[in-house]
Amino acid sequence: MQRILPHLSRLHDAAGRFSHWLFPERCRACAAPGAPLCAGCFGDWPRLPAERCSYCALPLLDNGDCLVCSVEAPAYDHVHTPFIYAEPLNTAIIAWKFQQRLDWTRPLADAWASAWGGHPPSRPDALLPVPLHRQRLRERGYNQSMLLARRWGNRWKIPVIPGALQRRRNTGHQLGLSAAARRDNLDAAFILRRHVPDHVAIVDDVLTTGTTAAQIASTLRDAGVQRIDIWVLARVL
Repeated sequence: MQRILPHLSRLHDAAGRFSHWLFPERCRACAAPGAPLCAGCFGDWPRLPAERCSYCALPLLDNGDCLVCSVEAPAYDHVHTPFIYAEPLNTAIIAWKFQQRLDWTRPLADAWASAWGGHPPSRPDALLPVPLHRQRLRERGYNQSMLLARRWGNRWKIPVIPGALQRRRNTGHQLGLSAAARRDNLDAAFILRRHVPDHVAIVDDVLTTGTTAAQIASTLRDAGVQRIDIWVLARVL
């Protein structure tokens, strides 16, 4: 058996090379051959400036805190995202999230990681994906936040704790709701079902008003969590 295993390994590698030759990787955005996301399309994604709020990542004229966060700091410590939720990135996220385009998972997650130079923007003890209500999960078939958390967790050897958070009720889509309506919609929507470490990162796809992140962070603070980061693909401005 030991003599057979090296042959099987070489056969597997050869099959992989043949498959790559027969069906070359193509950019999900422009179909150019070579990579899941070509350098040109990656460069077209809108970036947040370096000068941003130290809490919520809204762009500022200088480093510091935005007016809202300076009056009342959110329950979380820092939002980590390099991208603005705008064309053409938002088109990719919508296709991935709502149109079953799971082939976007790898290029989206890896582009976010590459934007930090290949190193995580912080070093939490665990990643907590934002949960979907079970009805929404059945309808969609997957939780996009879980897909991101697993990709980033595997890349940087950070544990992912699925099921730590639970969405107690189906809050419906948040799209188009004001900040106040989002707060009312999400009031007491999340509970903590498992013990989590002192430093965690909440993983989601997009940060809009920050209401979801703040509700989850408040739940975690009540449980004694000391540091809470937010890892999201993009920030709505």
